[in-house]
Amino acid sequence: MLTGAFLAFGASLAVQNAYAITAFQEKSYNFTVPNTPLASFDVSYVGVDDALSSLADALGANATVEYPGAVAYGSTQARVWAKQCKPYPDAIAYPQTPEDVSIIMQFYHSNHYLWGTEGFSVMCGGHAQMGGAQTSSVIIDMQYLNTVEVIEPTEDGEYAILKIGGGSKGGHVYDALDGTGWAFLGPRAVTIGAGGFLLGGGIAYQTGRYGTGVDNIVGLEIVLVNGTIVYANPENDYSDLFWACTGGGWLGFGVVSHYYVRANPNPGDVTVGTFYFGQDNVEPAWELATEFYETNTDPDAFPAMVYGFKSVSNPTGVVPITERQLTAQWNALYFGSEAKFNESYAGWYDIADTVSIVSYSLKTLQQYLAVNYPYGYRRTFFGKSHTNATVDFWSTTFGIWNETINGMLAAGEDPGNSLWVSEYMFPGWNGAGPIVDSDTAWPHATSAHVSLIALQYVNETLDSFIEEQDTKMEGYLRDFQASLDMPPIYDYPNYISPWSVTSEVWGEDNFNRLIAIKEVYDPDCLFNRGRVIPTTACTKKGLANTFL
Repeated sequence: MLTGAFLAFGASLAVQNAYAITAFQEKSYNFTVPNTPLASFDVSYVGVDDALSSLADALGANATVEYPGAVAYGSTQARVWAKQCKPYPDAIAYPQTPEDVSIIMQFYHSNHYLWGTEGFSVMCGGHAQMGGAQTSSVIIDMQYLNTVEVIEPTEDGEYAILKIGGGSKGGHVYDALDGTGWAFLGPRAVTIGAGGFLLGGGIAYQTGRYGTGVDNIVGLEIVLVNGTIVYANPENDYSDLFWACTGGGWLGFGVVSHYYVRANPNPGDVTVGTFYFGQDNVEPAWELATEFYETNTDPDAFPAMVYGFKSVSNPTGVVPITERQLTAQWNALYFGSEAKFNESYAGWYDIADTVSIVSYSLKTLQQYLAVNYPYGYRRTFFGKSHTNATVDFWSTTFGIWNETINGMLAAGEDPGNSLWVSEYMFPGWNGAGPIVDSDTAWPHATSAHVSLIALQYVNETLDSFIEEQDTKMEGYLRDFQASLDMPPIYDYPNYISPWSVTSEVWGEDNFNRLIAIKEVYDPDCLFNRGRVIPTTACTKKGLANTFL
């Protein structure tokens, strides 16, 4: 029985799974990739404009290179979610095929000297805040590699495999799967890029039942820094490259042009309940949330505790600041009927100030969270993992949240779309996670809940205060976890902050292995945007910024 695979630690159900297995450990998959095109570029261009004109000629009519002032260029800039990360590159290239990506990489490999150490960047969804899509040279915007193919299983009892274009957003995949009977363990909002989501770990709505997105990748089509197109899986000659992409993929090893990901059966109905609590009625919610975190045994239940600044009587309406207050809300998802939903969340009805119950399909669920995160604002989206939650835990984090909201109000900001969230994770990833921490680049053999602070604001003079509050929250979460007698856990890479501790994300052994792999696949440190790890070349060039 499944419960026999769990080794409980203390009273908590955040546990190590002794018999966990990922999709890529269950079966090996092999897929063909396109032949690498042969492109030839001069190595003595007069300047950047001359060189980029040559790149455009090599790409031909389908793939374009756009410049400042073009609508396409501005639209790419507008897709960058955090305003403080908006890039202003010399040009933006728009490949439509893996071969186009190869031509761009061949050009960059032979002409990177034109931009000094300002490397080309790769952009999919534009949500990441570690700077990986930002550069003053050239952005490779993958948005047109967005096709989704369902590869149906050939044997009974197997799941389909999804071939997902490297520029696909979550919405592309969900729309393509509508009516197929299959589901994607993907981003929780329509605009988030599937690529960055998967490469950074991939916590999804159905993670409770099927594990994380990265555990469901079975193969990758990757364009190397010299333009060579390869296929990587855990068994072939590029197994080290595949491993690096299981949680460290945006640290710069290649450009993923297609992801091969195991699909899951469409769950049908998704029941979503939101239970709202005003600031004077939060303790009953904390007590019930603590009980849920410790005792839940249903992997189809996926809730989160959320702090906000809203009207309790009209929490989704446009309400003046003077009529809002600090709030807690229990965002309760259940992949099944409302009757099954009530089995997991029955106790919440009697204690909440306001209750909303809505039924979604997996396709419409992609819009559920999107309204909380509009574009055009300065923002943070940083988190840290923990294995337990207690009433004191909720009380302390709510106190820090109170300080944060008051500070934003004092500066004239409207914090209505700012949130603090603690995301519940099912024990042991329900048997769908890695066996040991070295199985994946992101070590997560032990499951853990994830808390994050997502602040939205306009005034850049608030940056130092926002950083102070972010670090205060992260520091408390670190101290809280350190006080527990629990096995090691590691922070979710997609939520890391500028001040996250590297060893708390990838662990020392895995991080050193990532460095060794990057030495092989990017020996000149040409992938050097965002988080840059200390290879020999990256260190020599002064570009490394992520250390143990």
